Amino acid sequence: MAASLARTVGDAAGQDAVRSSFLNVKGPELLNKFVGETERHIRLIFARARERAEQGVPVVVFFDEMESLFRTRGTGISSDTETTIVPQLLAEIDGVERLDNVIVIGASNREDMIDPAILRPGRLDVKIKVERPDAEAARDIFPKYLRAGLPLHPDDLAEHDGDAARTVAAMIDAAVESMYAVGRENEFLEVTYASGDREVLHFKDFASGAMIRNVVDRAKKAAIKSFLAGEPRGISLTHLLAAVRAEFHENEDLPNTSNPDDWARVSGRKGERIVFIRTIVAPKGAAAAASGPVARSVETTADPGQYL
Repeated sequence: MAASLARTVGDAAGQDAVRSSFLNVKGPELLNKFVGETERHIRLIFARARERAEQGVPVVVFFDEMESLFRTRGTGISSDTETTIVPQLLAEIDGVERLDNVIVIGASNREDMIDPAILRPGRLDVKIKVERPDAEAARDIFPKYLRAGLPLHPDDLAEHDGDAARTVAAMIDAAVESMYAVGRENEFLEVTYASGDREVLHFKDFASGAMIRNVVDRAKKAAIKSFLAGEPRGISLTHLLAAVRAEFHENEDLPNTSNPDDWARVSGRKGERIVFIRTIVAPKGAAAAASGPVARSVETTADPGQYL
């Protein structure tokens, strides 16, 4: 990120290379049990940023997990430390002392917990939402982890005349089609909205770049196990599709929570308030064999609240 911003600044200034400074702040690390210590660390960060900026160096101050530091004032249970931490940041960003040549960036998946004053115009007013990847984006992400240089199963290579690039492309297409299919086998959750309306969400609604990486890693491990068991060396389409299903099944229990609306915000589901979530799970064992591969049931968890 720092290198990209430096190149952008350099292009705008008509220079080939521009030095830059990147200050990475991990939100929870600044929290301190002693009164005033967190505020002091924030002042030190911006003092260092101003010092570098005065030397003509573009400075980026990046706050990760921003909601842990700058949550809405008045929401604390005990100490309400945010009542002094938030004003300290506001004073640094647009107080009497100017903040020139410094870019402040915050990252969070719970922007609803950040104090609204921080998000006002003139402060952190540019908001960029990173959406979950759709099928086309998934096709662009897969090649970063599933490359033609990896060992591929001889049977899959034979289907494409030994062309590794074509083999990988076909495997990616099949995996994406499996991940983003809208059918009973891919049903994941049934959510109930405050209005009483219900909606079935599919696995594709929760896809991410991290999930795609996990799928490829699972396929690689499966290929290694197959090779150790005496099968031909290489990743096959069967390994990849099995990895997709395994990744989906492993995530079936994750939505359990005592507050469905909080879960919806974390998962990126915005809009009407969600009041109830039910997981749609596939039958296991003998029941699965008897009811067919796509038969699914709705499961209500008796002990929610284990993930949030």
